[in-house]
Amino acid sequence: MKKNTHHIITTGSQVLLLLFVLTAFNPQKTERIQRLDKSVVDSEISSIDSFVCAINDTLSNKILIVYSDRNGNPVYYSRNIDTDVCTDGECRMVSIKIFWNFTGRYLGFELPEGEFLSKSNHILFTNSEYDRLHEVLLDANSALANYTIQQLAPVKTKSSNSVDAVSSATIAAVLNYIVEGAVYTTYTLWNIVHGPTKMEIEKITEQRLSSELCLNVLNGNNLKDKIWILNHISWVKPISKDLNNKLIELLSANDKYLAERALNALQPEVITNDIQLNLAKAFKSLGFLQQRLILLKFKELDHLNVEAAEILTNELNNLNGTLSKSMLDLYTFHSIDNIETNFKIAQLLKNGNRYISEHAFQYLKHQNELDHRTQKLIHKYQKKQL
Repeated sequence: MKKNTHHIITTGSQVLLLLFVLTAFNPQKTERIQRLDKSVVDSEISSIDSFVCAINDTLSNKILIVYSDRNGNPVYYSRNIDTDVCTDGECRMVSIKIFWNFTGRYLGFELPEGEFLSKSNHILFTNSEYDRLHEVLLDANSALANYTIQQLAPVKTKSSNSVDAVSSATIAAVLNYIVEGAVYTTYTLWNIVHGPTKMEIEKITEQRLSSELCLNVLNGNNLKDKIWILNHISWVKPISKDLNNKLIELLSANDKYLAERALNALQPEVITNDIQLNLAKAFKSLGFLQQRLILLKFKELDHLNVEAAEILTNELNNLNGTLSKSMLDLYTFHSIDNIETNFKIAQLLKNGNRYISEHAFQYLKHQNELDHRTQKLIHKYQKKQL
């Protein structure tokens, strides 16, 4: 009995020892590892669809999964990635799910239960290194775009101890863009995140853009998503009145590039008389760049609303040389020629800025509707130049 008891105790110790070894050397295999923008991924989803796409990369799985809200608007996408990750001259297959929002902006990753990432010498990623990887993948402008994998992770040779043996100059250039000790992994995943999949997502979203979706984004806080929407708004047919009003509202945004993109998004064919009036009324309170862009946008139109032109003309005396010339060029383009407008333009002949007064004079020389008041100002200007 003692012998059998001893045998049982020894066997039990071996099992405990084995469990300890497995846990100690593989602590992360028992949990699902993920780094995600929960504010998007946890959105209410009403439908999930799969698309087989012609994604131009070497990955075998070409399926994109689209998660949509109750109105059919895409909220985010995911793709299951199976790819080789090589360290120390050895490669292992890694499975990872990557998430993008509907504009193709990276949201995060998730590893299947039991999956993990490792660095050189088969050292597992720590929690902080998963955080670091997520941070690196968020950077769409990473310097990694300027290198090939051969430059960053040369094939192991007799003179190098590791597949991650990289020149000190290269290391210095990319150190802020990688997880140290995991160059290959970082590079591979970054190129998947910001490569052809992103472009395919944009194509799908373009086909499903709606005024509602655009308004939701433009009323949100993410500047990158706002810019994306403004750059792709031409796909929205028709554009709602609320969306056009939002574009006009954005003209006064503190971010000048956002304001420029909003104005560019106003397509000539959708700029009605009402929108022209709204733009003209907003003109006075805007800065130089937005005012110039409005004048250029009006030049793209087939006609200039008479009331809008009157509102603009009332601002002439408040404009600098560049803007006053732009407004006169606009009137020339649209053949604006009426008594009251010409009289107001003639007030510029009294301007102390010769650039402004001379352009006003050259403009009036080609107009027909000149009453005695305007002719008097012109004559006085000419006499002054003698």
